[in-house]
Amino acid sequence: MLVLSAVAMAVLIWADDPRIDPATGRERAVYPPPRHFDHLHMRLELDIPDMTKPYLTGVERLRVAAIGSPRAALALDAAGPKVASVARLRGGKEIPTPFAQDEGRLTIRLDPPVEPGVETELVIRYTLDFPRGNGKGLTWTPGRPDGSNLTAQAAQIHSQGQPQDNRRWFLCHDFPNERLTTELLVTVEDGCIVGSNGRLISTTFAGRTGPGGATRSTWHWLQDQPHANYLVSLIVGRFEIVGLPAPAGKDWPRSAAGRLVPCYLYAPHGSRVSAARAYANTPAMLDALAEFFDEPYPWDKYSQALVRNFAAGGMENTSATTMQQASAYARAGSQDKIIAHEAGHQWTGDLVTCKSWEHVWLNEGWASYAEAIWAEASAPPDRRERAYQRAIAGFLAAQRVLNRTYAPVFPAMVSNRYGDPFETFVKPNDVYGKGAIVLHMLRRRLGDEAFRRGARLYIDRHRLGEVETDQFRFCLEEASGQSLEQFFHQWCHRPGLPALDIAFTWSSQDEAGPGSLAVRIDQTQTIDADNPAYAFDLPILVRTEENAARTWTVRVDARTQSFELPLAAKPLDAVVDPELTVAAPATVDKPFAMWRRQLDDCNTAFAQIAAIEALAALHDPVAWTALEALRDDSRRDDWLREVAEAALHERDGLAAAGRGGRP
Repeated sequence: MLVLSAVAMAVLIWADDPRIDPATGRERAVYPPPRHFDHLHMRLELDIPDMTKPYLTGVERLRVAAIGSPRAALALDAAGPKVASVARLRGGKEIPTPFAQDEGRLTIRLDPPVEPGVETELVIRYTLDFPRGNGKGLTWTPGRPDGSNLTAQAAQIHSQGQPQDNRRWFLCHDFPNERLTTELLVTVEDGCIVGSNGRLISTTFAGRTGPGGATRSTWHWLQDQPHANYLVSLIVGRFEIVGLPAPAGKDWPRSAAGRLVPCYLYAPHGSRVSAARAYANTPAMLDALAEFFDEPYPWDKYSQALVRNFAAGGMENTSATTMQQASAYARAGSQDKIIAHEAGHQWTGDLVTCKSWEHVWLNEGWASYAEAIWAEASAPPDRRERAYQRAIAGFLAAQRVLNRTYAPVFPAMVSNRYGDPFETFVKPNDVYGKGAIVLHMLRRRLGDEAFRRGARLYIDRHRLGEVETDQFRFCLEEASGQSLEQFFHQWCHRPGLPALDIAFTWSSQDEAGPGSLAVRIDQTQTIDADNPAYAFDLPILVRTEENAARTWTVRVDARTQSFELPLAAKPLDAVVDPELTVAAPATVDKPFAMWRRQLDDCNTAFAQIAAIEALAALHDPVAWTALEALRDDSRRDDWLREVAEAALHERDGLAAAGRGGRP
C-alpha cells in the first residue's frame, strides 16, 4: 500500500480539479473589470466610402467621468480599430493627448488627471479593416451581381457584439457592467439603409463623394437611454422596410411616455408579404410582455433586421434586434419562439442587464421564459395553461439529456469559471433552458401573484441598471416573504439536476379496504461532499376513486427515503409532481394500468409526457398499442399526439437497427 502525504494528496486533488490551474494553483475564474470611469455618452461618426470594400473611418467622441480617485489614464478595449490620433476636448478645442495601442487595448494618458465626478471628453480618430463574414464585431458580406433582388445584389454590413466583440469596430469598455447613451452618424452611398439603436434623428445629403461621384447620405441615430456596449447595433444594406400591423382591435404598443412604438422589419426586397406574415405577432408580443412585467416597452421603436450571413439565431440589440434573413420566408407562426425570445430581452437583458457573464441566465433564462409567456398569452383562455406547460416541457426535455453534471467537473449555471465568455452561453447547465425551468419552479413555488409581483419589483428596481442573481432573489423574497437562498444555491449555483428512482408499493389486509401506499425515493445523481443530496418538497397526486384525489407533499433531502401514505382504499393511480414543481427527471416504478390512467386522466402536459415516456420504455406490445391509439386519436391534443408519434418513431428506428423496439 502506498501512503501519500497530505501535501501529495493536495497536489493530486488540484491536478484533477478544473477550478484550479494545476501548474500554478491559480483560480480559474473571471471577475468583472474595474470601472475607473463612468461612461456617459458615445457619439460615433462612421464613414463607409465604398460598400464593395470592408473598410471605414471613424471618429469617436467619448464622454466619461472619473470614479473613486483622480484618474491619469483611461483604458479602452480596441481589438480592431487602428487609432490614428487621440485628443482631449478642453474649452471647445481638441488638445492632442498621448496614447498607446497594444494587444487589443488603447491606453490614453490624461494630464492633468480627471478628478472624481468630473467629466472629460475624448476624440478618437481611427480606421477599420473588418474581416469578411466572421460573425464577430462587424461582418461584411459582398453582393452577388446575379442575385434575385436588390438586397442580394448589394453588399451588406451587420454587427454582432455579444459577448465581447463590439470592441472590434469601436473603442469601449466591452463588458456588461457599464452602460452609456450612444449615437451613430453613418455616411454611406444612397440606396443603402442604415439601422441602429434608438430613434432616427435625420438623414442628410452628404455630397457626391462615393465611387464614381455617387451621392451619399448621413444617417443619424440616437439612443438616449443608457445601454451596454455589446448591445450597440449597426446594419447597412439595401432593404425593404416592412411595417407590422397593430394587434387586432388595438393600437401599436406604447412607451412609458405614452408614444406609439413603431414596429417594423428591414427585410429583403420582394419579401414584404411573407416577412410581414412571419413577424405579424411582434406587436402583440410586446403588449403581452409589457403586461406581464407591468412595464411599458422601454425604447423608442422596435426594429428587426433580417440579414444574411448572420451566425446567431437572433440578437437583442437595444430596440434593434438582428435576425436571420431566411426567416423572411418562413410560414406564419413558425418564428414566434425566437421572436418572443428576442422581444423578451428588451426588458431582461437590455433594460436590466447582467453585471457579468456569470449571471447571464438573468438575460437568457428570462428571454426563454418569454417564449412561455407568449405561448400562454396568445392561446385561447381555456388553453393557456396547456400552452404554457408545453413551452416549459420543451425546455425540460433538453435539460434531461444535457444536464447530467456535477461539481467540480462542470461549472454551474451561475459561475464565473470560464475562459472565452461565449462558453457561458453553451455549457450543459444551460442558461437558456435551465434558466427558464428555474423561473417556472419559482412561479410554482411562490404562486402566480407573488412571482409576478417579485418580477415586476425586479424590473422596477433595476431598470437601466446591472444585476447579479442575488438581486433577483432579494426581490422575490421581498414579494413573497419566503427564504429562497437554499433554492438559488441548489438550482443556480451548483451544477446538475437531481435524478430520482421512485417505487410505489401497496399493502392492505383487505384488498378493498384501507391500507398504506409505501413510497421509496432514491436520488441517483452523483452525491458526495461537492454534491450533497438535493432538498425539496415533492408533490404526489394519489387517486383512490374516479372523483377522489389528494395531493401529498413529502420532504426529500437525503439519498434514500421512504414514506407511508395512509389511504382509505387501494389507489387507482399515483402521479409524481404533475405540475413540475421540481425539475428532477424520475424513473417511476408502477403498473401499466396506472401509467395508462396518468396518460388519460391527469391533465397536465408534464404528467402526460412522463406517461408516454414510461409506456415507451416498457417495450411491451400493450404499451405500444396504447401509444398508437393516442397518436391516431384526432380528439386528443395535437402536440401530445406528436410526442407519441416521436416515441413510436424512435421505437421503429431501434427495431430497424436491431437494438430493440417493438417486441
